[in-house]
Amino acid sequence: MTANPEPRAVCFPMLKGGFGKSTFVSTLGGILGDVRDHDVLVVDLDPAGHLSTGLGYYTRENDDAPDLADVLLGDKSIDAIVKNPGHGFDFVPALNLESVTDALSKDSVLASDLKMKQELVDEHLGDRYDYILFDVPGSRNKLTNNAVVAAPNAILPLMPVPEALNGLRETATRLVGPIRSQLGNFEILATVPNDMSARVDHQTKDRKLLESMNTQESFAALLLAGRDGVDARSGTLPEGTAVETVLDNHIPPFARIRSDEWDAIDAGEVTPPKPPIRHTGAIGDAYEAREPLPSHDPENSQLEHFGEIADIIERGGINQ
Repeated sequence: MTANPEPRAVCFPMLKGGFGKSTFVSTLGGILGDVRDHDVLVVDLDPAGHLSTGLGYYTRENDDAPDLADVLLGDKSIDAIVKNPGHGFDFVPALNLESVTDALSKDSVLASDLKMKQELVDEHLGDRYDYILFDVPGSRNKLTNNAVVAAPNAILPLMPVPEALNGLRETATRLVGPIRSQLGNFEILATVPNDMSARVDHQTKDRKLLESMNTQESFAALLLAGRDGVDARSGTLPEGTAVETVLDNHIPPFARIRSDEWDAIDAGEVTPPKPPIRHTGAIGDAYEAREPLPSHDPENSQLEHFGEIADIIERGGINQ
């Protein structure tokens, strides 16, 4: 746990579903809130509502219930929509999000993208909440725009699936790069492998993802999309920017495997590591029990590594 951490709003934006964003948000909400006793608000902005369902809130449309639009565009206070699921954090479930998106779209482009920042984060971060975590839709819409403007700190989970790097490429070039170009201030705090299960001394999907993350200039360029001199689409960094430094600043130590370490693994000189975050059936069990992982299985071995991600959120980066 970091001493005297600064309040921070954090988003989990990947323009692709199925990478475990909702699990990360609920787990980190539990660690920061229940385990570390911070005041935390978790907000589900994904119309699919996986996070809400996993916490016991069902997201059928209900035009009569107050929702985010009433807070962002109307005169309702946040108390009208905040729930307390009892796991150390307050929660805004996904409700009427398609109509919320429609309502935001009727406002001017710039003004509507600032609503979450002005009405929720600026009003409550540092006063009522130490951390606000946003589960972001897997597509670009008004809620996605609002989340990245309101929470200019991102955690990006990646799974060992064929579309993982394409999902990061889409997120970097269509979301992160444009946001940085327009607003300047947007940090990727960490990109994290998730649901790992295979060996890394063979050409498995786990190996391909980890090796790409840990060695490729093109991966580093995606993390710096929108920065001066970075060409994310062609995968190049400006002269003088070291690939290793970029990766050290964006990949948690538990998942960092440098080029010489890959050589040692392939030569059989070291025991192949098993980088986290590892697959655990407890995540599915926690979802079925409608609880975050820290509440459902507080002794789970992967919580140590989620705790390291919570450290990164508290510090505002890996090497701060």
